Amino acid sequence: MRLHRLRMSAFGPFADDTVIDFDALGADGLFLLHGQTGAGKTTVLDAVAFALFGRVPGARNEAKRLHSDHAPAEQVPQVEVEATINGRRFRIIRSPEYQRPKKRGTGITKVQAKATLECVDGSGVALTRLPEIGETVSELLGMSAEQFFQVVLLPQGDFSRFLRAPNEEREALLERLFDTERFGDVEDWLRERARESAVAVEAKAASIDRIAAQIGALSGAETPIEPDMAWAQKCLDDARDGERRDTTVLAEVRGELDAAQQSYDRGRKMMHDRQRGLSARSRIDQLDAAKPDLDRAEGALAAARRAAPVVPVLADHRQAIDSARAADEHCAAAESAVLERSEAAWLRECDDAELASAIDTWAAESGRLEPLVRRALERPTLIDAIGAAEAEVSAADNRTVELDDALAALPGHRSEAARALQDAHDQRARVEALRNQREQQTSILEAMDERDKLDVVLHRAEQTVNDAHAAYNDARTRFLDLRERRLAGMAAELASQLVEGEPCTVCGSREHPAPTTSDPGDHVGDADEAAAADIEHRASAELTRARSSLDTYRERKANLDKLIGDAIRESVRADRDDTVKRLTQAEHAAASVDKLQRVVDELDGQANTWQAERSQIQERRAAGAVRLDSLRRELDSLDAEVSTATGGRGDVSGRRAELTELCRCASALRDARAEVRRVGERLTRSAERAASACSEAQFADEAAVRAAMATDEQMATWESSLRKAHGLRVEAQGTLDDDDVRSALAAEPVDLAHLETTLTAVRARCDAASGAAAVSARRATSLADHVTLYWEALTDFEPIRARQKEIHDLAELVSGRGQNAKRMTLRSYVLAARLEEVLVAASDRLRQMSSGRYEFAHSDAGGPRGRRGGLGIEVRDEYTGVTRAATTLSGGETFFASLALALGLADVVSAESGGRVLDTMFIDEGFGTLDPESLDLVMGVLDELRSGGRVVGVVSHVDELRARIPSQLHVLRGEAGSSVKVRTLAARP
Repeated sequence: MRLHRLRMSAFGPFADDTVIDFDALGADGLFLLHGQTGAGKTTVLDAVAFALFGRVPGARNEAKRLHSDHAPAEQVPQVEVEATINGRRFRIIRSPEYQRPKKRGTGITKVQAKATLECVDGSGVALTRLPEIGETVSELLGMSAEQFFQVVLLPQGDFSRFLRAPNEEREALLERLFDTERFGDVEDWLRERARESAVAVEAKAASIDRIAAQIGALSGAETPIEPDMAWAQKCLDDARDGERRDTTVLAEVRGELDAAQQSYDRGRKMMHDRQRGLSARSRIDQLDAAKPDLDRAEGALAAARRAAPVVPVLADHRQAIDSARAADEHCAAAESAVLERSEAAWLRECDDAELASAIDTWAAESGRLEPLVRRALERPTLIDAIGAAEAEVSAADNRTVELDDALAALPGHRSEAARALQDAHDQRARVEALRNQREQQTSILEAMDERDKLDVVLHRAEQTVNDAHAAYNDARTRFLDLRERRLAGMAAELASQLVEGEPCTVCGSREHPAPTTSDPGDHVGDADEAAAADIEHRASAELTRARSSLDTYRERKANLDKLIGDAIRESVRADRDDTVKRLTQAEHAAASVDKLQRVVDELDGQANTWQAERSQIQERRAAGAVRLDSLRRELDSLDAEVSTATGGRGDVSGRRAELTELCRCASALRDARAEVRRVGERLTRSAERAASACSEAQFADEAAVRAAMATDEQMATWESSLRKAHGLRVEAQGTLDDDDVRSALAAEPVDLAHLETTLTAVRARCDAASGAAAVSARRATSLADHVTLYWEALTDFEPIRARQKEIHDLAELVSGRGQNAKRMTLRSYVLAARLEEVLVAASDRLRQMSSGRYEFAHSDAGGPRGRRGGLGIEVRDEYTGVTRAATTLSGGETFFASLALALGLADVVSAESGGRVLDTMFIDEGFGTLDPESLDLVMGVLDELRSGGRVVGVVSHVDELRARIPSQLHVLRGEAGSSVKVRTLAARP
């Protein structure tokens, strides 16, 4: 991987857009990254890490504060890196998660992280999903973020701590760099298998003990301390012997029970037969005593059966009597209704023919009145129509008066609207001029405010020019003084360069009898003069900038004075307020022009509209008057016709209703007389049928029939009693005729209680014997099952216990315990192999930097107090032949060892990631502990790295490195944020 370009914006201390060209900076293969503490040197490395992996190294990633505090809150923080990875040039742009003010309302909102990855040449598909970009970068680099942070961004102090750290801390770092997770999984898997195996052994042993306890509980025998199959078999044999004894006893008792049961059944049957015979005798005696009542019931039942056919005939006769009475009452009511009407009273004395003639006469008259009734019903409608016509004529007259008044007032209204319209036009014409006047007055007021503020700024600018001028004079004086002192001491400077036996650069002599000397404290070198010249140049530039700013402020003030002139603030403000007031009035009037124009147009068209409406109203009024006259004549004609038809009474509907009622009364009287005649004939016939039915049923009269009548329930009760008495007698006699009953009545009574006591005692003995036999059988069966389980458990236990011991010993071994003498876990063992590779690669670097004195040695010894071993680092001193702990190295030697270890680790990780070359790497701090000779050795190693095609960035405060490394990236700290200054080989004079 080779870095080409880095751009940062609102990231860390870098507020502005900051671009670093690594191609130009690393053209020589080595560059220095330096600057003040806190300026942002480490942020440059963080930016590279964040662009690639979306995170920064160490605890800084936990803070989640990547947005620059110097940049506006709404500015998007962003990092862009261009790098060649595996022969392809990629561009990665990332923005971290940050918070900005809401665009609407108050408060802040969280903006999610974003990223893109694309090929610079446009090939392939650009990626935008964060997980996908992270996976792609890791796959391209062949390493994780942790590996990258350690082998590309060699961090401050991490490797010196790694060199001195105990095995546990060193193991934690190596685990992040080398993928040993699968070996840890093997350790965990074996520990879990050992735990499961131990649990299985404990469960099997507990199962054996539980089965033995159950066998002991079933057999009543004491459980042995150690498992014993012979003991279990003896318990089973004893249980089976007991089962056989209990079965024999049960068979004997069951024979006795069968004999006792047969004796009891015979005695109970004889007692039952005797009881049946006694009950039958008692029932016959009861039936003989109830015979008189049964005879009476039989006679009543026969009489009721004879009266049953006569009852309907008598009921029909009673109904005929009731109908005759009702017909007489109905006829009397019809005659009373006729008498109530004077016009129909004579009908009471007439016959049916006269009634029919009167009905026909009244019906004919009612028919003639029907058409006139329908016309009379239309009279209210006709009256309503006359009222509506009168209202229409009256409304037309009223509207005509209103229109005449409105037409008379219309010319005056139009004149007023026309005058208002003209005034609005005049006001609209003045709006633009008033607006210009308002803007001009506002500009003058704003210029006055700006001039007041500019006076303060101008005073500060003049003071800045004075300060800059004084600083420039001081720098100029300092520069001239140093130059003069250098020229004065030039002879001493040339003399310091003389070498014995070498020619002088001035006179060429090889002899130098009296070289000039100077006080070291007064010596001025080329670097001192150049530094003073640089200070003078910067002071001159600052003075130029200050004067330029002052001229700009003065020019602006002159322009403002020209604009303001001799205007007075209060006068201008009052004039502007008056202008605003008049402008508001003019704009309001101008806004009403269209509305007033519509009013004038409407008034012009209103006169014609009202004239047309008046003509239409007059036409409708004439038509309404004609219709009103016609309706009034129609009403007069109807009233005259009704008066004639009703004899002057005027109520046609009432007369027709009266005729209808007369017809109804006459018809009712005629029908009532006919009903009286029909019902009388029916009554005569029913009386004859009733007398004949009583005679045939052998009853003297109707009263005798009613005395013999009975309800269906009474007859059913009598019939049921007679049938039941007969059945009981037959049943009782049948029981007495039974041979078993006769024998039981003839024999002595049986002592059934004694037989039952004997049976109960024998049954109790049988139940006890049966229970004992069942318990013995269940015990023997259960013991057989448990003994089988016991034998199977003992058979399976030994292989399980042997397997558990094997797995436990293996788990202890890979966990660094048990027979593991080196106390190394499997993961530590693998990491130790990786560490050996790292130490071999690092030893080459260390020998070179220590002039062949030191090299690394791996130690797999365990630590004190049983601590794990396998990851120890020692240093072999070739001068003494002694191998000692790395903690005994001096500060400079520790830096040698740490740097060598870091470079060796980078080589091993790169090789493990598929041999990918890391063309760009950074070394962060540690050079301040080196003497000049040691620094030369380290620089030799760095030269070797860059000669292999790598670009090495050194992060350091050491001043001597600035002279040794020409290409430099200087990070400058400022109040508005940090910035960078690049110095490359191409930029050197």
